[in-house]
Amino acid sequence: MALAGGKTPMPFYRMLSLECLPWERLYFYLTDERFVPLNSPQSNYKNIRENLGAKAKIIYVNTELPLKDACVDYSQKLPQSLDVCLLGVGEDGHTASLFPNSPCFAITPKVCTSVAPDGTQRVSLSYQYLNSSCVVIFALKGEEKRKVYEKLLKGEDIPASKVKGKRKTFIIYST
Repeated sequence: MALAGGKTPMPFYRMLSLECLPWERLYFYLTDERFVPLNSPQSNYKNIRENLGAKAKIIYVNTELPLKDACVDYSQKLPQSLDVCLLGVGEDGHTASLFPNSPCFAITPKVCTSVAPDGTQRVSLSYQYLNSSCVVIFALKGEEKRKVYEKLLKGEDIPASKVKGKRKTFIIYST
């Protein structure tokens, strides 16, 4: 299962951490990561680890490596496809680190790099790889996300609309 960063899914991760799950058989991957040290408050890995707990096996982007090497390394750790992919959506329609009007540079078929509007270098799962997921779940929260939620429902030209699960795509929105 691939996990999104951001604020929206963190309560879900905390709830999940309390469940009696076969943790030894579960693997979690990051949909994207800022190219910052793993202990940085901006790191998706750090935030997900703190909320999901120590039992979870989280496969992360090794940001101690040079960018291209980190992408190749992460790509080699990913399964052929994902069973479930949980994604957030930004107000601008981005998902993972796939931003509107910003090129994504494929390093491997599964992993690409991009630059966020704030200038932060990112590593992201590619459209191709996200679309190989059996199930995609988009989670959006807050009145400020209403417009992008409506665009996603209509299939308007935003990055999130380019991602669909092979079997099913769910869009969950709450205010």
